[in-house]
Amino acid sequence: MDYNLDYQIFVSYRREGGESLAALLYERLTRMGYRVFYDVESLRSGDFNEKLLGVIEKCEDVLVVLPPNGLDRCIGDPEDWVRREIEHAMQCGKNIIPVLMRNFVFPEDLPESMAMLPRYNGVSANMEYFDAVLTKMADQMLQSKVEYPSDRDYVEEVERKSQEGSQAATNELALIYEQGMYSEPQNLAKAYLLYQEAFEGGYLHAGYNLGDIFERCAKDLTLITEYGLDTEGRKEPEEIRQFFLAKAREYYEKTATAELAPAQYRLGNLRENDGDYEAAIQEYEKAAQKNYLPALNALGWIYHNGFGGIEADREKAKYYYKRAKDKKYPAAIYNYAMLIRSEEDKEEEAEKLLRQVAYGEDAIPLATYALGWIYEEKKELRNAIVCYEQAFAHGVREAGVSLERCRNTIWDLEDKANAGD
Repeated sequence: MDYNLDYQIFVSYRREGGESLAALLYERLTRMGYRVFYDVESLRSGDFNEKLLGVIEKCEDVLVVLPPNGLDRCIGDPEDWVRREIEHAMQCGKNIIPVLMRNFVFPEDLPESMAMLPRYNGVSANMEYFDAVLTKMADQMLQSKVEYPSDRDYVEEVERKSQEGSQAATNELALIYEQGMYSEPQNLAKAYLLYQEAFEGGYLHAGYNLGDIFERCAKDLTLITEYGLDTEGRKEPEEIRQFFLAKAREYYEKTATAELAPAQYRLGNLRENDGDYEAAIQEYEKAAQKNYLPALNALGWIYHNGFGGIEADREKAKYYYKRAKDKKYPAAIYNYAMLIRSEEDKEEEAEKLLRQVAYGEDAIPLATYALGWIYEEKKELRNAIVCYEQAFAHGVREAGVSLERCRNTIWDLEDKANAGD
């Protein structure tokens, strides 16, 4: 860790209980473009640590990660490093943001030097999705601002390489115009023409991108005009959809024969949508041989459920899910958890897996809903409500019924308790 750099955000935390969240805050905020100081508490000792106080002085924001009982050691130990960091941040007038983990409660007997800490505007790391926490911090709470460097030089370099004949650069330039990246505004029609140029020049990945365009146009007909495509006289919506799906299949087939795993997977998707599960499995298996994670998950799903004459095979499903799960593929983590949760002595493992994908950037709403069921079964109704609220907010309609049931149960319990008083 370079103590001489100018950082914007200082993350104060205690290793016991707070290290994982501190590391996640560091990783995500750094990815967003902030300069974040995150040190390892186990290295803190002696004069080495005095430098930390100097870093705090240069930062604008100080995040204080608060796990359960995270401030207890601050009460009786004036030399505790978390206490010293918080006190120094307060003395320097820094923008302090407490990040409260589940079950954290501020002690009533905080030292006078820290007594104002509970009054700072903080965020809850367990009551909201992690991306929502970060959005709230960035938009409403952080004083630090991300400084975006000029990217025109990069675009000019890609344009130069494309003009010199690099079809990979032409494909990259198409991506820039398609997504509106860097300093160039979105121009889908120009992106399509560049993809075509790159594909005709022999760059196979551009063919896959063309297949993706045609497939998305089949699903959303409004994109056809934006990409400047021709329906070739077709006027009925279903006829147009089938025409564009056929074009997508054509490009996927061309690139799948070149052993391009994403194209093999997307071709498998189309075969599956047509009801030809045997052909879909063949394409998925080709991509799975290259450890393409969506294909592994798709194979697990087919064998998990048994579609279109394919016999359900629990062990095969577990095998494919596990391969993708072990590579941290969110959908496979969820599917594997739901597959094993009914097995003897697997409930705890299933719950742990669901926690991995119930919150954060890659959160799966169905996983949040399933975790709510687990909490409800364990009579942890307030935790269940949190999960149901998030799942319902992200489109899981069944969560609304579960949410109402839990709320009514809590009200009934409170009414009985009040009646007992």
